[in-house]
Amino acid sequence: MNIKILLGGVFTFFVAILIACYLIAKDANPVFLDDHGKPTNTAKSSY
Repeated sequence: MNIKILLGGVFTFFVAILIACYLIAKDANPVFLDDHGKPTNTAKSSY
């Protein structure tokens, strides 16, 4: 097997994982908690 094809496949797989992580993190809705476990009043920005 040609080493360029193998490295190209690994690089493509790595980029696909990065894109998937970005899309999942963009749709996440985190809730930030204070020291007592209560949600903080953070302003939610819409992108």
